[in-house]
Amino acid sequence: MIVRVTMLLVLFVVLINLLSHRALLESFLFALALAVGRTPELLPMIVSITLAQGSLRMARKAVIVKRQSAIDDLGSMDVFCSDKTGTLTEAHIKLVRELDLYGQDSSTVLQLGQLNAAFETGLKSPLDDAILSAGGIDRAAWRKIDEVPFDFQRRRVSGLVEGKHGRRLIVKGAPEDVLQHSTRYEHGEAAPLLLDAASRGKAEATFIRLGAEGFRVLAVAWRDVGSDQQHVSMADETELTFAGFLSFLDPPKPDAREALTALANLGITMKVVTGDNEQVTRHVCGELGLDVRATLTGPQIDKLSDEALMARVDDTTLFCRVTPRQKSRIIATLRRIGHVVGYIGDGINDAPPLHAATLVSQWILRWMSPRRPPP
Repeated sequence: MIVRVTMLLVLFVVLINLLSHRALLESFLFALALAVGRTPELLPMIVSITLAQGSLRMARKAVIVKRQSAIDDLGSMDVFCSDKTGTLTEAHIKLVRELDLYGQDSSTVLQLGQLNAAFETGLKSPLDDAILSAGGIDRAAWRKIDEVPFDFQRRRVSGLVEGKHGRRLIVKGAPEDVLQHSTRYEHGEAAPLLLDAASRGKAEATFIRLGAEGFRVLAVAWRDVGSDQQHVSMADETELTFAGFLSFLDPPKPDAREALTALANLGITMKVVTGDNEQVTRHVCGELGLDVRATLTGPQIDKLSDEALMARVDDTTLFCRVTPRQKSRIIATLRRIGHVVGYIGDGINDAPPLHAATLVSQWILRWMSPRRPPP
């Protein structure tokens, strides 16, 4: 459009000058100088029109553009980070098995898990809905006393409930953390047994096997408390009796593989940043055809300095068992080494990395427009 306007302007000015009986060379030089001066004046208008057209095209694909300059940022993106649950997977989670430490079916695990989920008043997840949809709990026979809500650092939720046999603290959460705070375990109808190194190894083997098969896993543990205890805290989440595992199925989205292929064809590197464990994430990535070069977990990231993380983040495909703070740190580190990073996720723990990804590198902003305010 700039070329067309410039050519028309030059021809129009030359024609007017010739009709006014002015010299041809003088008329042409004047028209050329006028055209050169008009080009930078027209450029902002052309950019605005182009971005507006891009916004309309994206709107037809059900994408809302709130800030037109974000289209520039999107086009510059070379690394795309994604959460797993509900983004790469369908988030239609279904409870499929309830297992004890040895991988055998256990109805006790389901009952305890349902009691924990039924009286939970904090942050609920689709996993809780899947547990409750299994049915079979008599909620009227129990009464809630207190709870310690879920948080992304502890990765577990505890509820103190009272039934006809007394008061019981029920803990549900990430298997690694629940096992760490357990000292005994249930097996069949026998009395709880000591959770020694051998039984702990069997529990970890069961957990790894379930993850390798693509199941999301929660662990459940409990501890009886005195009838006079009215409140619970994180300090009470100790010396637990490990009940077993709840395994869930969350298949990948049918169109996720096609989307990942399209990103790869555009030269965009894909990275998965999730709070789930590495076995489940690797299984999902395998089904989607995503090549996994290396994996970093949240505990490993905490041990790395900023410089060490900068050295490893480029070659790492999977970031597993990470907290929202660690997700933000990963995004910031990728930006620090020169990448333009996109992020997608729909969970509450995705808010910090989404915010970090929208803050495009300042040198890019200065290069595109010195007067543009930061987003």
